[in-house]
Amino acid sequence: MPEEIDRQAPGHVELLTAVEVAAILRVSPAWVYAETRRRRIPHIRLGRYVRYRTDAITRWMQDLETSSGAAPPVLPRPLSIDGRVRRSTRSSGRPAGRP
Repeated sequence: MPEEIDRQAPGHVELLTAVEVAAILRVSPAWVYAETRRRRIPHIRLGRYVRYRTDAITRWMQDLETSSGAAPPVLPRPLSIDGRVRRSTRSSGRPAGRP
């Protein structure tokens, strides 16, 4: 039988799925995924999976609330599981060989 996780233990991080974040925000999961792709919502990439830290989502909502009317906050680029900044796989839209 697996051990129970102590959710109050120091260092424990609660991770949410896009569906759970959508329920908290009362939006569709598709909206959460779209905002994630646009890097407008804090998230963590774990290989092909995306998760959201509860405290990061709470802080993000507070920042949005206090900065209403201002430009949306610039979020840091998501980190991969090994802690390196993920590189975009999208092309820049420029023809090859041109700066």
